[in-house]
Amino acid sequence: MFNFFDEIKKRAQINEEFFADFNIVNMAGKLVYVEGHLGLTVLSPDTIVFKVRRGRVVIEGQNMILNELTENTMLIQGKIIKMEFFQ
Repeated sequence: MFNFFDEIKKRAQINEEFFADFNIVNMAGKLVYVEGHLGLTVLSPDTIVFKVRRGRVVIEGQNMILNELTENTMLIQGKIIKMEFFQ
């Protein structure tokens, strides 16, 4: 069965071990969709940090808002400038 996220990770030669437990999509620098987060640690209009199983993700931008937050998904809107992944 075709899995969109698995195929993208494979083609981009991304560290599969780190990204095995969550998915993140940045749409044109204006919207970020996340599946598999483990909770927020920082929430401000300029910085959003959340935990994932093997580390954390830092998203920096301007006028960012958390448009949707569920137990394991989130939707961030605003001007996304940078995303960093830390193990």
